[in-house]
Amino acid sequence: MLRVGEKRASGLIVTYLISAETPGAPLVCVHASCRAGNAWAELSLPEAAELVAQLRGLLAQAGGQGAGDE
Repeated sequence: MLRVGEKRASGLIVTYLISAETPGAPLVCVHASCRAGNAWAELSLPEAAELVAQLRGLLAQAGGQGAGDE
């Protein structure tokens, strides 16, 4: 399992990549916590890829840097 995260004043964003060696298809689990509460989602690899594509599109619309970064 790989954990990637960043602490912020407003909360913590953490992403977990669940090992592909576990039974079934690998999942990407995304956890976010903030003052309003906690949320999480378990995404299949195609769902995670779709989320990345949508976030890139939003960054491009907003004129943000890194829209083409991995």
